[in-house]
Amino acid sequence: MSGMFGYARLDGAPAEAEALEKMRQAMLAWGPDGASLWRQGPAGLGQARLFDTPEARLEALPWLDEPSGVAFTAAARIDNRTELADALGLNRTEALAMADGELLRRAYLVWGTQTPRHVLGDWAFAAWHVAEQRLFLARDHFGITSLYYHASSQVFAFASDVRALLALGLAPVELDELYLAQLIVVWPAYLGNRTIRKSISRLPPAHHLEIAAGRLVADCYWHMEDVSEARLARRQDYVETFRDLFDEAVRDRLRSASPIASTLSGGLDSGSITATAARMLGAGGKRLLALTSAPEWPAEHFAPGYHADELPQARAVAELSGNVDLCIIRGRTLTPMAAMRSGLAIHSEPQHAAGNLFWLHELERTARDLGHHVLLTGQAGNGGYSWSGWLDSQPLSAVRRAYGMARMMRQTVKRAIPGALRAWWMNRNHGPKAHLAGSSIHSDFAKRLDLVEAMADDPGLREAATPLEARFRHLHPGRAVSGAIHAELGAAHELSVRDPTCDIRLLSFSLSIPDRFFIDHATGADRWLARGAMRERLPEVVRLGKRRGRQAADLVPRLRACAGEVEAALTEVERGPASSYVDCRRMREVWVRIQREDSPRAFLEAAAILTRGLMAGLFVNSILSGSTA
Repeated sequence: MSGMFGYARLDGAPAEAEALEKMRQAMLAWGPDGASLWRQGPAGLGQARLFDTPEARLEALPWLDEPSGVAFTAAARIDNRTELADALGLNRTEALAMADGELLRRAYLVWGTQTPRHVLGDWAFAAWHVAEQRLFLARDHFGITSLYYHASSQVFAFASDVRALLALGLAPVELDELYLAQLIVVWPAYLGNRTIRKSISRLPPAHHLEIAAGRLVADCYWHMEDVSEARLARRQDYVETFRDLFDEAVRDRLRSASPIASTLSGGLDSGSITATAARMLGAGGKRLLALTSAPEWPAEHFAPGYHADELPQARAVAELSGNVDLCIIRGRTLTPMAAMRSGLAIHSEPQHAAGNLFWLHELERTARDLGHHVLLTGQAGNGGYSWSGWLDSQPLSAVRRAYGMARMMRQTVKRAIPGALRAWWMNRNHGPKAHLAGSSIHSDFAKRLDLVEAMADDPGLREAATPLEARFRHLHPGRAVSGAIHAELGAAHELSVRDPTCDIRLLSFSLSIPDRFFIDHATGADRWLARGAMRERLPEVVRLGKRRGRQAADLVPRLRACAGEVEAALTEVERGPASSYVDCRRMREVWVRIQREDSPRAFLEAAAILTRGLMAGLFVNSILSGSTA
């Protein structure tokens, strides 16, 4: 997708052409097909273009509408174009030929600040009201979009890429230490509007922001949590409605100016997307490129109980579909360490899944090199499309039928345990101390922040009280950052990343379904809605599969193969200011174990302690000492 940027002087000074040009240069990756600027008085706007849809070639933003005095820019792919055209009273034929940014601009001229409530898809926009000296920013409900901003008494700047803000040098770099700690120990409290730099904020999903007369107000315009329970006549009605909405979500994401590609693991989410997209493309005689990550080394012993290699399942999906070209990603072009350094350059902050970057980067680069600029993925399935269901929500009679008397008795005992006792067990095994023990955080750093005490006060780390609450902990409504991460990674590879599982029509219906329908009472199969919807679309080995895949299962031998790079990074972190934030001794111990053991523990520590800790440490060194990660 395209990107956008801009800034406004709040002190009355004129916007500088040099500042806008710096932002444009920093956004080059977002605009392989060009960029445009607009500047007048104290404000300037920009758009960096990727021609990812047939209509994108008609983009002409930024644009000043003289009658209204509104200057507008956007980065958008709109799903409900027909509905918008009708609601706006536009000629449908003319409207459907418009660029998405132009259609969004027309919507804003009619609905103003209420526009976000009407528009579906992946989008962000900015509207500068010249006469009022007022700026309005907004982004989509839950899409693959990124939007950052810096606010001070003198200037407000925004961009799809944080590097465009850093290029302006508007404020000294000040590390948000709590954000860093939360990321290292996997405490989701860092999600939302904060970033790892105190001077830069993120506009989260379903939010808009307005700044006028020196006052900034940000608000959430849509709440995923506001769902009411659906009541349909038959159990099968849920499956059919679910499948119809899923098909619509996939179809809306196939509008492209280039051939379509899809990520494909051996799981239910990506398999469903790939099979459905292939069916739709096949009706028009088109093929789908599916990219599957597969281990280079044997990895079953690192991931017992999981599929360490999902290639057989991916092949089965491709073969059943008939028009899927399977491309195997072996992760040979980037070592895990090189990918982490590349990731820091792209995202400008460390990543949770540092150990996965080597195959993610190669996958996206391969899609681009093969001539594709649209990549389908499925990241919101666990809490939405393929939610497994809670056994606690099932009638005990159904538990007995599906699992037997022993399992039913265990469920009976579990449900009788007092809430306080369950909370104690949860805290003992999954509480703050467990988070710290499984991370690379330096104990002195954690103590300085009173991290254990702060985590103990967070209700989000306690046992979820309801299935819906558990699902929202997967999805992080109004706070999720995964959309921004995938938008940034896609831009780095000239890709528009699109996720049908993030479609709010599908999500809203999925969340409204009573939890008891997600488990089949006859067989005990979980994720029943998705499994039922994909009957005859997916091979049974995938549709009914019980094992999940383990990403980057051969991470341990990959790290051994680049031992020199790991040693160099450890030394770099030890000798820099990062040594006060991450436990270098602990990471050294883990590195020794990784080199000696072929065990699940070695894999888990490689992912959670070594790679995540090294990426965090390299980042800290880069911003506190000015080195290049």
